[in-house]
Amino acid sequence: MNILISALVFDEGKSGIADYLISICHELSKKHKLELLMHPSDAEIFPVKNENIRFRYVKEYLKRPILSMFWHLYILPMIIRSNNYDLILLPAGNRRLLARYPEQTVVIFHDLAQYYVPDKFDRLRMFYVKTVIPHYLRKAPCVMAISENTKNDLIRYYNLPLESIEVNYNGYDPRKLENTITGSEVRHLYNLRHPYLYYNSRIEHPVKNHLHLIRAFELLPDEVKESYDLVFSGAERRGSGIVFKYVKDSPVKNNIRFLGYVDPGVQGALYRNADLYLFPSLYEGFGISLLEAMASGIPVLCSNRSSLPEIGGDAVLTFDPEMHADIAAKILLVINNPKLRQRMIERGLSRVRQFSWQNHIDKMLSLVENRVRQKKEFS
Repeated sequence: MNILISALVFDEGKSGIADYLISICHELSKKHKLELLMHPSDAEIFPVKNENIRFRYVKEYLKRPILSMFWHLYILPMIIRSNNYDLILLPAGNRRLLARYPEQTVVIFHDLAQYYVPDKFDRLRMFYVKTVIPHYLRKAPCVMAISENTKNDLIRYYNLPLESIEVNYNGYDPRKLENTITGSEVRHLYNLRHPYLYYNSRIEHPVKNHLHLIRAFELLPDEVKESYDLVFSGAERRGSGIVFKYVKDSPVKNNIRFLGYVDPGVQGALYRNADLYLFPSLYEGFGISLLEAMASGIPVLCSNRSSLPEIGGDAVLTFDPEMHADIAAKILLVINNPKLRQRMIERGLSRVRQFSWQNHIDKMLSLVENRVRQKKEFS
């Protein structure tokens, strides 16, 4: 197939959308020709390059959100019209859409967090996601939601017809978890003094919910707090200053570590050598790090909201993300119960086999082929 992918939301490789783009391009380019719309600075650092990938450059000044929005809506449809593509893929429907869609267009939609997290965006962006996005999304011939949770939100908040939405779960990249870094090496690299509890997410307040997890850590018995570090990795985003200010005055500040953005080559070692993975986010469309943690053979505790219980299934232990005592109690339960811990690890390793980028791509392409065939039959 000849596939056009809009990769203008690559975000310098430091976002969940960037990870999604890398994963699907790696998988699709094994058998198909890809043309990636991308800014030159992003193309330079894009890690997937082979004979099946060609870049079509879009000028850097179009990175500005307003200009990018209008270019996507009104200029890109004219570019598409003059070319012959078997599939047109818009990988971030919650950010960039078209005013007119060819029939072979698939829009991937990740989440509607803005309806659940107050002050996630400023007023202008809230107008865009609540008014502009639904208007143009309803015109899309096919919308793929990455979870049942996102599908239900699209129906509830955007009034999308049920028949226009397909659920297609994300996968995870096992290559990201492969390295030979030992536990002692990773602790030395980041100066970690103790065994650690781990959370991998951008530092964004309030949606990623670092403060409630830190407050739960403060509630743990002294002997536990003194025996563990609470470790965060991820780039700083909106509201991160609130998190850092709180930690500065926290009684457990010496046991809290912010590692910043972590190179993918080290990421697997941080998962693998953690005692627990904690995912307290207030809202997630999917949560790939949950899969990465389960695949790394560590027990996972997560929020009981949005898609996380759906993705984790019976392999995870859930908590109310805004009740510090509940989070602390669940941490203690797993730390003090080796049998429960082992059962969670085994269930996680089994659960994660259900998710792969190959499955994601196969479903996407099968859907497109079926729709094209049905169109020919009715024409």
